Amino acid sequence: MEAQRQDTTKPRLLFVDDEQRVLNSMRIMFRRNFDLYLASHGAEALDIVKTNDIDVIVADHRMPKMTGVEVLTAVRTLSPRTVRILLTGYADLDAVEGSINDSEVFRFLTKPCAPEQLRSTIELAASVARETTATVMTAEEVGEVTDIGKITDIGEPLNEAAKEAMRPPTPTASTGAGTDEIDASFVHQQFEKTAVLDPARTPTPESVTAQKKLGRTGYGVVVFSEDDNVLEAVQKAGRGRVPIYHAGNIIKVIKILTENRPGVLVTDISDDKTTIQAITAELKQHLPELVTIAISRHRDVLDMVWLINHGQIFRFLRKPLSPGRCAISLQSALQHHRLLLKNPDLLKRHEVEAAEESNFLGGIVNKLRSVRELWSPS
Repeated sequence: MEAQRQDTTKPRLLFVDDEQRVLNSMRIMFRRNFDLYLASHGAEALDIVKTNDIDVIVADHRMPKMTGVEVLTAVRTLSPRTVRILLTGYADLDAVEGSINDSEVFRFLTKPCAPEQLRSTIELAASVARETTATVMTAEEVGEVTDIGKITDIGEPLNEAAKEAMRPPTPTASTGAGTDEIDASFVHQQFEKTAVLDPARTPTPESVTAQKKLGRTGYGVVVFSEDDNVLEAVQKAGRGRVPIYHAGNIIKVIKILTENRPGVLVTDISDDKTTIQAITAELKQHLPELVTIAISRHRDVLDMVWLINHGQIFRFLRKPLSPGRCAISLQSALQHHRLLLKNPDLLKRHEVEAAEESNFLGGIVNKLRSVRELWSPS
């Protein structure tokens, strides 16, 4: 049954919680400014979504029969334009990971949530839903397939010229600085250098042409990790059909973004997570069409919630990476990047909460603004 478009100026908001007192509180708080719907269990919520064009759904996670993650995952298929928020007092690891990988939530909020935070988050979600209401995402566009070759424009395995264009430079003293050593002057110095990644390697006309061609597709993947096993797993997942670029620090990441315009970032937050998280958030804020897969050797509730709300990460994977699972996540991310390119208005759905500024990020932010201008349609 198709959703009914209702003539109302109020955004349509659905709360799902098995506690009646919570629903009563939500009724008091939101009934004036929203066309409000309340459901006490998952099946009831899905029936409402099937018959009403809901802008925002807020679901509790711990509910009998159907969890909040399961409800939001079903809504993702039934009504992709509905903005999804998970609100729970039990921020367990499975709930957080599921909200990323299965539900693709807009925000993850924990109880008790301050009324001001809840209200501002829902108002932002409603605004995003209304501004992107004209875009319809098909089941094929939001679904996942296992054959990565089906969603690229390359079709055939990359030739040697293309592979040569993607090989990382030979490490040198000037480019080997880790992210914890970066300052604004170093960033500026690196970007004033020649665009050729390795001056010792003179690119052939064929490799330059291949690199430019790959840059136009937007289907490249940049791996931000110093772990060779991560790079190997992503390369296996790409099956030789997707350009994979390797970066050990943020300087190389930004150079690759500038020169090759990859659509997916695989970022490793296992080490120096505070710095990497800050960088991930800045990248998403300035390049919302860059789809991020975060990986780590361990799961941490607070880290994952932060990355949802501040970095809008698309998937979270644990190390060691399984090439099979990595391939599924990678193709889904590439597919989502394609969707964002086709429908730029959907970028509003990737707005992130402002994070605290870090001193060393000043020069990086300035360079990201330049990349944003480069990526913007002319």
